[in-house]
Amino acid sequence: MTRPSANIALVILAAGASRRMGKTTKQLLQWKNTTLLGNAIAVAEKSNTKNVVVVLGADAERIKSTITSTRSTIAINEDWVSGLGTSIACGIQELNTTMGDCDGVLLMLADQPFIDVDYLNLLIQGFSVSNKKIIATNYNGKAGVPAILDKSYFPELLELKGDNGAKMILRSAGKDIEMLDPKNKTFDIDTLADYTKSQVRDH
Repeated sequence: MTRPSANIALVILAAGASRRMGKTTKQLLQWKNTTLLGNAIAVAEKSNTKNVVVVLGADAERIKSTITSTRSTIAINEDWVSGLGTSIACGIQELNTTMGDCDGVLLMLADQPFIDVDYLNLLIQGFSVSNKKIIATNYNGKAGVPAILDKSYFPELLELKGDNGAKMILRSAGKDIEMLDPKNKTFDIDTLADYTKSQVRDH
């Protein structure tokens, strides 16, 4: 079952309160000539995706006011405090409500600024030519995001709660999954120390 012209929607997960950052709003940290979230949106919109949904939660109105793109749809997760799973469910609900049919969803985080267009397109290409229902990122033998999940997983994604996100789905997929090497692009910015390291790495 290959999908030569797969229709992939993309959901950016950006609803967390970034507690490990202290009072700093992680999504609004400067990255190049934009913010961490602005960078994620720009990368997403340049990839071979059908639609982009940005899921906000903590400090949503302030963050929303900084988004200059008119191509992406903003979804507000009112239950963001319950964890990443609810943000995924919110993003899938937005896809189901406003965007019609798609073959799958690409889930990505707003705090991995080295994830680039080439890597997202590699995932999409992998999904298009594979008979697997999930194409995920390989973290030392464990599957994680960015990842594409076939639309047959949407009912499960809609039921997600808690802070594990789609981890349990990815790690119990068995033969349904293929993992790709991200080539050291999955550096997460969780703390100000991480942010400082990322600035050094980017130069």
